[in-house]
Amino acid sequence: MMLFTKRLSVGLAIAATCASAQAIDIVTTGDTTLSIGGYIKAEGLFNSPDDEDSEFKGNLRQSRINIKTTKSVDDKKLTGFIEGDFYGDYAKGGSNLRLRHAYIQVDDLTVGKTWNGQFLAVAPLSTEQLDFWGTGIGTASGGGSYIRPDLTVHYTYKGLRFTAQDPVYDDASLPDMVVSYKDKIADFDYNVAVTAREAENGDDSDVGVGISLAGKLALGEHSLHGSVFSGEGMGAYSAVCVGGPLIMNGGADCDAENGKLISQTGYSVGYKHQFTQKLRGNLRYGEVNVEDAADTSANVKSANLIYEYLPDLDLGIEWRNQDVTTFPWMPAGQQIEVMAKYEF
Repeated sequence: MMLFTKRLSVGLAIAATCASAQAIDIVTTGDTTLSIGGYIKAEGLFNSPDDEDSEFKGNLRQSRINIKTTKSVDDKKLTGFIEGDFYGDYAKGGSNLRLRHAYIQVDDLTVGKTWNGQFLAVAPLSTEQLDFWGTGIGTASGGGSYIRPDLTVHYTYKGLRFTAQDPVYDDASLPDMVVSYKDKIADFDYNVAVTAREAENGDDSDVGVGISLAGKLALGEHSLHGSVFSGEGMGAYSAVCVGGPLIMNGGADCDAENGKLISQTGYSVGYKHQFTQKLRGNLRYGEVNVEDAADTSANVKSANLIYEYLPDLDLGIEWRNQDVTTFPWMPAGQQIEVMAKYEF
C-alpha cells in the first residue's frame, strides 16, 4: 500500500484542480530557493439561463500568480507560499487582486490560509473541470469562501491528516475539525474523512458531524472518479443549505430547521478518457439532497474536451448545466466555456 507522502503536498492538490502545476526557480542562494508560478487563463462564457436572456462574457480573472520559498534549517524543510488571483470584488464587477493562499509549512505542519481539510480529502481524486465556481457540487468541499479559511492548520502523519480551521459559525467556541486518511489498493486511490463542527441553530448552536469518501480508479490511461458524503451541519461546506444554495440564502440558518440540524447527502461521479496523447475529455455529475421540509436539492452536469496545443498551453471547451442558481452570476441553466490556459 502507498501511504500519504510525509509532507502535506498542497501543491499537488492545487495541480489536481486546474491550478499551477509547475514553477520557475528564479533565485537559489545556498539552501534557499525562490520560485514563481501560476497561469494565465482566458475564458469566454456563453450563458443560457433558464429564466433570462442568453449572453456572452469574457474575462481573465482566474489568472493567478504565486511565489514560493524553500530552505533547509536544522534538517527541517521550511516552505513559504503566497498566491493571488483577480477575483477580488467580483460581485461588483471588479477584478482586483485577491489573496488565495498564504501559508508556512515546516515538514508535516502547515499553518496559514489554504485549502480546507474537506477539499484536500476530495479534490485530488475528482474529475478535471474547467468550471472555476462549480467544481465542488456533490461533495462537502465546495463551500464558497470557506474552501480556503482565513486560518487553517494541517498536520500529517503517514496516511493521516489532522486539520483545524477557522470556523464557519462566527460564535463557535472551537475550530472546525477534519480527520482524513488516504491510501491506495492496487489501482484504486481513496480518501475517507470525518468533519466535526459547531453549526448555528437559531439563537444557539449544535455539533454537526459528517463523513465523506472519495475514490479514483485508474483504467490504464483512463479513470473513474466518485465521492459521497452524508451528515448534519454540512451545508456550509457542500454549498447547499436548508432552503437552497449557500450564496443565495446568505448562510442564515444554513443547517438548521425547526430547532434541529438537518441531514444531507451528496455524491459525484466522473469519467476521464484520454483520446490521444494530447486530447483528453471528462464527464461529471454531482448532486446534493437536503432532508428539509422543502426537500432541497441541487445538481450539476458537465462535459469537456481539453487539448494540449503546446507544452503548458491547453485549449478547452466545456458544457455544463445546473438546476439551481448558485451565484448571482451563475443562474440555473446551461453554460458553454471556451478557454486557453498557459501555465508557468
